[in-house]
Amino acid sequence: MFRFQTLLSYLLVGLHVLLLFLLIFQEKVMLPAWLQPVGRMHPMLLHLPIGLLVIVGLLWLFKREFVGESFTKLMKFILGITALSAAAAALMGFFLSREEGYTADVLNWHKYTGIGLSFLCYGLWALYQTAEEQRLFTPLLGLSAVAMFVTGHFGASLTHGEGYLFPTTDAASQLTFTDDTPVFEAAIQPILKAKCYQCHNEQKTKGELLMTTLAGLLKGGKNGPIWVAGDALKSHLIQRANLPLEDKNHMPPKGKAQLAADEIGVLTAWINAGANTKQKVGQLAANDPIRAFLNKEKSAETQVATYDFEPASEETIEKLNTPFRVIFPIANGSPALHTDFFVRQAYKQEQLGELSEIKDQLVALNLSNMPVKNEDLKTIGQFEQLEKLVLNNTDITDATLSNLQSLTKLKSLSLSGTKQTKAGMAALAKLPVLKEVFIWNTPISEAEAKELQKQYPAIRFEMGYVPTDAEKLKLNPPVLVNENLVLTNATPVSFKHPLKGVTIRYTTDGTLPDSLTAPAYQKPFALNGYTIVKARAVKDKWYASDIVEYTFFKGGYRPKTVELLNEPNPQYMGEGGGTLVNFKKGEANDFKNKAWLGYREKPLEALFVFDKPTPVKSVMLSIGRNLGGYIFPPASIEVWAGNDRTKLELMQKLNPVQPTQNEAARIEAIETKVKEGSYTFIKVIARPVAKLPEWHGGKGQPAWVFVDEVFFN
Repeated sequence: MFRFQTLLSYLLVGLHVLLLFLLIFQEKVMLPAWLQPVGRMHPMLLHLPIGLLVIVGLLWLFKREFVGESFTKLMKFILGITALSAAAAALMGFFLSREEGYTADVLNWHKYTGIGLSFLCYGLWALYQTAEEQRLFTPLLGLSAVAMFVTGHFGASLTHGEGYLFPTTDAASQLTFTDDTPVFEAAIQPILKAKCYQCHNEQKTKGELLMTTLAGLLKGGKNGPIWVAGDALKSHLIQRANLPLEDKNHMPPKGKAQLAADEIGVLTAWINAGANTKQKVGQLAANDPIRAFLNKEKSAETQVATYDFEPASEETIEKLNTPFRVIFPIANGSPALHTDFFVRQAYKQEQLGELSEIKDQLVALNLSNMPVKNEDLKTIGQFEQLEKLVLNNTDITDATLSNLQSLTKLKSLSLSGTKQTKAGMAALAKLPVLKEVFIWNTPISEAEAKELQKQYPAIRFEMGYVPTDAEKLKLNPPVLVNENLVLTNATPVSFKHPLKGVTIRYTTDGTLPDSLTAPAYQKPFALNGYTIVKARAVKDKWYASDIVEYTFFKGGYRPKTVELLNEPNPQYMGEGGGTLVNFKKGEANDFKNKAWLGYREKPLEALFVFDKPTPVKSVMLSIGRNLGGYIFPPASIEVWAGNDRTKLELMQKLNPVQPTQNEAARIEAIETKVKEGSYTFIKVIARPVAKLPEWHGGKGQPAWVFVDEVFFN
């Protein structure tokens, strides 16, 4: 025991001298990369000195119940381990504090009180070594307990947000909303507060992203804005939420409270509708999925219908759930299921037919904004348990509505934004329990809706929210019809908007489209090559929509084979050489997608082989830029060509302009010219930046090069 106490005394002195040194010279301390994992052990270790200090307090409080030398030895041992673990936790905490994402004020208080607590624990151990000094032990123990609570308070504020230990009444109270409450405050903010504030608050801004204020949300983090108004598929927030739980980029991180399927659905619907932070609840259509979510939250105590059919197996539901098709029970413990489809570009017709595995449990189906055709109604007609069906803004007409007459339990049908007529509504009259049909923004006029109401009094025909002449609302952005951003001569660019009377203004020269002079979209138009199209929706007595931006590519010639002369990084292998010519575009915020090839240690070097000599005049690389993720434009690009693979001629070498500051993630094109002639072999070399610039957080480290397509024209 003596040897242990001697060794412990030297160790404690050394640790506390190190802590003091680090605290005094903290501005000059540069930690090596291998110490970062040590710092991340701080949350695991900090509970040990807390528990031991509590045990010390209890033993000291009831010391009269113990007698003999054994108690003294036990106290010395526990105090020694307490002081040692407190010093280790403080040291690891100091290492962790060097990482980004924490607010300096609260972090400094937690750091100083934590190191102070370590010194107090060391003092307790030192005092107990001599009997004459033990009279000071009680006040020092009390001071240590106070320091422990204060340190814990600041630590909880860093980890879980301010007010975690002592929440205010306002923070604990549930939000109530009215029709005048902004949708953002009623539906979106509560979700973010419950699932995101913990790591993205004023005290702890992971990824430089502050989510507790609207200004912080709109600004975004180190990877740029977290949503793209009108396009959930390209929105960082939705992409991260839909990643596998095991993926390190999945948000919220594994181990934290996860977003529920309906919460992801609400966020997706809100972003696709334009992410309008000022829209009021009263302006939502009666069949809007966000309104349905709010009504469900508001009336959770309402009695849920009971069903006597057998539930679907968990394996079946898990198999059918995808990032773009979410299936969940309508209530806890209910066998009845609700299905939502998301992201128009990801929809496939067979995904609807796959729901036949749960046709006996499916009571609600939401296909809003999906490219559903008339022929799909025959498939939907097989889901005979359906009580609610949403077909808003789909491609159906009233020609095949009779296929829904088998849905004898259908109570609610949403057809808003589709090509319905008054005559077509007659097919719905045969549905025995149908209570409501939503027909706003269809060719059916207000007068015709009134006639339908008289003709079929058992059914309520809802025309939706009709603004007054004095009220101005903001339009949603235009919707791109094209599902592929790589165009051929037969696939021109096409836009649409669900609201009647809207004019779509667009530009193809990189300028911002204004509301008056920019070209008005009349019909699909062709592009002659790489083009950035910007568009917005305008309408009299409405505020213009946000601008949406789409980057189009065009490939005239397609090689027969692609040989990768250098293998990509094992994490970013894509689908081999074919990745570069399969016309599948990647996403700027998802470089793990198989549409990308990633290189870092060596350059991309690929040989493209054509069937015969081909008159290629230009070669265009589609590259990714995500500066926060160390993904930069290539340092240089070389294009070689010829008809003998052993005797290729250098056509052009480019040194792309490098960024001088952080920018939002995006995809861009780099084009090189080829000398006039016909070539069977073309080799492309793209070299990564060897060392990141001084302004970058990873200065001196090698950059990445990511390429998803190479186009030949």
